[in-house]
Amino acid sequence: MKSIKKIIFVLVCCGSFCACEDYLAVTPESAYTDESFYLTATDFETAISGCYSDLNEIFGKNGTGYINTLIARSDECRNSSEIGRFMESSNSTWWSNPWKNLWSMVSRCNKILDKIDGVDFSDQTQKANIKGEALALRGYAYFQFAWCWGGVPLITKSLSLSETHKIARSSQEATYAQAESDFKQAYELLPEAWPSTKTGRVTRYAAAGMLGRLYLYQCISQRRAQKTGETPTPAMAEKAAEWLKLVIDKEGSLYKMATVYTDCFDGAKNNSAERVWETQYLSGASAQALGLSTYFPSIFIPSSLNLRRGDGTKMGGVTFTGGSGSFRASLSIADSSKYELISGNLDDPLSVVVFDKRRDATLVNGLYVDKSTPVYDYYFVKKFLIDSANFPSAIDYWGTNLPILRYTDVKMMYAEALNEIDYAANKTTIFSILNEVRTRGGLKPISEVELPDYNTVFDCIVHERFVEFAFEGLRWPDLVRWRLAEEKIAEHFALQDEGYDESTETPMYGMKKYHHLAPIPYIDIVAYNNENILWQNEGY
Repeated sequence: MKSIKKIIFVLVCCGSFCACEDYLAVTPESAYTDESFYLTATDFETAISGCYSDLNEIFGKNGTGYINTLIARSDECRNSSEIGRFMESSNSTWWSNPWKNLWSMVSRCNKILDKIDGVDFSDQTQKANIKGEALALRGYAYFQFAWCWGGVPLITKSLSLSETHKIARSSQEATYAQAESDFKQAYELLPEAWPSTKTGRVTRYAAAGMLGRLYLYQCISQRRAQKTGETPTPAMAEKAAEWLKLVIDKEGSLYKMATVYTDCFDGAKNNSAERVWETQYLSGASAQALGLSTYFPSIFIPSSLNLRRGDGTKMGGVTFTGGSGSFRASLSIADSSKYELISGNLDDPLSVVVFDKRRDATLVNGLYVDKSTPVYDYYFVKKFLIDSANFPSAIDYWGTNLPILRYTDVKMMYAEALNEIDYAANKTTIFSILNEVRTRGGLKPISEVELPDYNTVFDCIVHERFVEFAFEGLRWPDLVRWRLAEEKIAEHFALQDEGYDESTETPMYGMKKYHHLAPIPYIDIVAYNNENILWQNEGY
């Protein structure tokens, strides 16, 4: 892991390898035609580390990122920005920055794939692995372009700017297909696991898990079909189950659900068996100076944190305040009605009430912030503010890896796919998985008595995913793929805390159907200046 990060530092500082920041940029970067690199195996190791550097940016390394945007967009986050209020334009940096970072990663990966076959490697396995990594990372980018933007130009080799502007935007289906092809090729080239010197790189089973997610995102569920009149696509669920099962078959030898929920996010547990694929960071001042730490967990720390009155202790033990524009949890995720009771009676003021353990692990209230007394109707997110080995002393000193694919997600997606295929035939496995997840949260097991059919299991999965994966960047894509986004966002904006006017029964904000897709950045629409090649998504 450290070797990857040292290489990232070298390439950033020395400038010996950099990619075009955006394939669709008006002015191409000089490195786009750089022929002095990509000559040795070491060059390609450095180059692939540059791709991982882009991945870290995508996951909010510097306080902004694609994951930040997905969190702010969903109903788990209290609306305090244009993205959460569905008021952004195609000029919004909430979308243009992730777009740029994803294209940068595609550019870097394409350069590797263009050049690597022409270079002799003494170790052919090393060569195959690097190709697999480039394919997997490019597949990740095209996967996001497919579901989030609805399709993009498919650029799979290094091109000049003029050549790039001749490639028309592809359909969502074709963009999904490109990601599928990349992940499948990566699966054949990647190792099952890496040696300790390369811990944290994408593996064969990370690619398999991402394929499972990709197919599930394309699946028209029975519930979605009931709402939209579309035809269900159980074949997609079958494909998802097939690839997810490959990961699950490695339980015990490679993967295992963490016994304690907070271990899923503890920096001391980085690269443990729960983590199928995650970004890689190091903590502390030295790591920050080298560009190897992350700011991301601090996006949840309020700038008004009252350290003198003990707010820091409640927020996981932080000794510093957050930056401006920090994220706050919404009542859509924080309200007690969203969680099952383990014990106690809500109607008895003397009763000791204990909820689903994941609530207390994720959220905290009762902070003073800028008030003279504790504020109990403000909920803040402490889920990622944990590192039992190297807790940071400054806002951007975090070394906590961030999940791209958790093993719990693999199992939950597998249960979802099995429910789409055939509830009756698969209910034993479905309940086994659901109860493993619920038991970790301190909840009682459930059975077909409580969930007797497909629809009740589907509703349970929707709820469990909301609670289990809160603030991990999965809620918004889940709502989009299930076609529940408009319904859930309407419920969200019907909360008084989200600006709802109870006297007129009118929400202040609202989502429209076209918001299922993100806007193509305006700067690229202008640069192309050809709506037959690159066109804007409807509504923007």
